[in-house]
Amino acid sequence: MHHFGKHLLHSNIWLLASEILCLILAFSFAILGSHPVIRIIGLIFGITAHMLLIGSCAAKAAADDVALFRTAKICVKPYKPLSIALILTLPAAFTYALLCVNSESILMLNLFPLLNAPFISVYQFLIGGTEPFAEISAANRILMAFPPLLTAAAYLYGYYSRYLPARAALAARSNRT
Repeated sequence: MHHFGKHLLHSNIWLLASEILCLILAFSFAILGSHPVIRIIGLIFGITAHMLLIGSCAAKAAADDVALFRTAKICVKPYKPLSIALILTLPAAFTYALLCVNSESILMLNLFPLLNAPFISVYQFLIGGTEPFAEISAANRILMAFPPLLTAAAYLYGYYSRYLPARAALAARSNRT
């Protein structure tokens, strides 16, 4: 698996950068007020910024893999981008598991959205001022597990939207010669 470690490291660095940027965005929109329109705009900006950063990171990894295919004719196995995408969801899954284990902890309920900053507005909406986590409806608790899957989707989309067309173009070029 060529470049797997490098791509995994870069994707985790971009995930951290996305978390920091989304925290800054969330605090900036919080300063503007709690009007529902401002909260929706903050939600859209945060998730969009996160998905663009993760997708851009994946596109760079795909460009490396296309170059590897061009020079050495080494195809990337489908599980490489899929495993990186799933690894990117592990921090959110870990914090969600901690939240479930510490369901009576109000501190953990308040830390959870901060540790998953791209989706902070979604979590604030789902939590709705209810404390502790055990008091939140079962449907909302289940829904809180799904937003990190957008991270995996953004990575896979960014990767395959760059890798598949470039590889097809290379294959078409090689068939012409």
